[in-house]
Amino acid sequence: MDTQENLISAITLLSNHKSFKIFVGSTRSNLWLLRHFKHLTISNYKLRYKINNGIRQRKNTVHPYRWMKKKFENTAELLEYLSKKYYDIQYIAIEFTNGWKIKEQPQIEFYFYTNSLEERDELIDKLLHIAGLEVKDKTNLIPNIEYHFKATGEIYPLYDEAFPDEFWTEEQLNQWKKDYENKQNKDNMEQNPEGIPF
Repeated sequence: MDTQENLISAITLLSNHKSFKIFVGSTRSNLWLLRHFKHLTISNYKLRYKINNGIRQRKNTVHPYRWMKKKFENTAELLEYLSKKYYDIQYIAIEFTNGWKIKEQPQIEFYFYTNSLEERDELIDKLLHIAGLEVKDKTNLIPNIEYHFKATGEIYPLYDEAFPDEFWTEEQLNQWKKDYENKQNKDNMEQNPEGIPF
């Protein structure tokens, strides 16, 4: 793996062809990416947090996690509010009136949901442009394969096989599990043909 750090280190297209996820190292330190959605109106959001008073907090003070209830018009207002106090954010998900959604896998990646393939590709281009990266031909990317970026901008798959996402049917998921177990059993037999524990 390349030792140079990228703002966006990897991308995975999801199987509904309208959504994708990006790996950003730390979602907490990269919440500023949400500023690029300030032109969209928030219809609903979920934000789980606890207050953190930093060095002024007493050692035995433990603040509980809570769901934020304050209303925000857009992501700029939300980020401005969060910048005025010390919060430890556990989870954030935002829905917009245009049908787009953003949610995070805590600490490591953002999921983006759009309404069409064209919107997805435009959003990918915008986010990659911010990171100084590009994928010229997204049709070459296979859904559910995690692609990593080198510092040079080149992209390569981390694994050869696709992993399930939330859009897979139960039949697809069951078949994937069956194939995965068969592959694991075959690999174990090849490594240990005598069946002797190693």
